[in-house]
Amino acid sequence: MDPILIHGVPFMALHHHDGRFVRAPGLFAFARRRPCGEYEVLHLELAEAINRVAGPGHDRWLFALAARMDTLLVHLFGVRVALPADALPSTDTVAYHPQALCRLELAAALADAPAHPQSAHA
Repeated sequence: MDPILIHGVPFMALHHHDGRFVRAPGLFAFARRRPCGEYEVLHLELAEAINRVAGPGHDRWLFALAARMDTLLVHLFGVRVALPADALPSTDTVAYHPQALCRLELAAALADAPAHPQSAHA
């Protein structure tokens, strides 16, 4: 199986309801698998504890379900993954939904941030 890379970072694919079992910090993406086998990212986020964030209480959960989310892509911090020698850091193996959001700052940092949007469209 080919690695799933987002901005050169390797991710593993889980069922979209399995975030509750991932009690670790890392990156997660709500995604759907296209008929061609490629994953489409619907939302990408950094979390201090994936199990506390990547579930039905998330503000992008309903959007992701409406966009046919079927996968949770996860990269755990502190986990080393062997990449193929030809994997370049800039190589993505995913596509982005036109309304995908990327939140790469931690929620704790947002609590002290000014009241302007910190999210960026991918």
